[in-house]
Amino acid sequence: MDALHLLEKQKDKKPFEVSLREAIQMIWVKLSQLEQAPACIPPCGHQPAARIFQCSTCRLVDCQFPVDCPVQDLWVHEDEAITLHCDVPFAVPPELQVTWMFAKDIRTQDLALFEELQRGVGEPPSLTVQDPTLGTVACRLGAASETLARKYFYLNVSGGSVEAEQGLQARFRAVLRWPQGRAPLHLTTSLQLGLVLGFVSLVLLLLLLLSVWRCCRKSPEPPRPQ
Repeated sequence: MDALHLLEKQKDKKPFEVSLREAIQMIWVKLSQLEQAPACIPPCGHQPAARIFQCSTCRLVDCQFPVDCPVQDLWVHEDEAITLHCDVPFAVPPELQVTWMFAKDIRTQDLALFEELQRGVGEPPSLTVQDPTLGTVACRLGAASETLARKYFYLNVSGGSVEAEQGLQARFRAVLRWPQGRAPLHLTTSLQLGLVLGFVSLVLLLLLLLSVWRCCRKSPEPPRPQ
């Protein structure tokens, strides 16, 4: 626009060819003042700060990535508190709106199935959930019409502790991998130890009963009445 204004201003003052060269020089000066676009960082999010000027179309092109991040699986205990963070690997405005949503009992990225939990502005973009429920928690950075990124967390909720649940699953997977007719070494050792302890306990019980029986035989008989 500045170049066009310059051409119109100098229309009757300079030859058109001279004014055109000056206008072109003005355009190149403006282009040289554009800052270099930062690198695009996947995996998700629309990054308006990373813009590249395309000379072929004479416009700024945004660095595009899918707005929706992949769903993250989280294993939690039903009685614990968990904190979810809506952070992304690129810079966002400090006063950006953050919206948290929840879809109960399902793993999904369909926004029509979510209910809004809370909405806020500014840092830190996090949510603490007390007594979590099975389902998908989602956070949205930015307004619905200008979303920078959406993150999804699927809460796998169990009644026991997470460590115990994972340990039980690991043992179950180990059972499925047993060769036919054989058992894992640690379980075989435990079984042998249990049999030995049971046999020792049985022997001790028999010895105790034998001692009581001998004592009863050696006890003096009561005097008979005259």
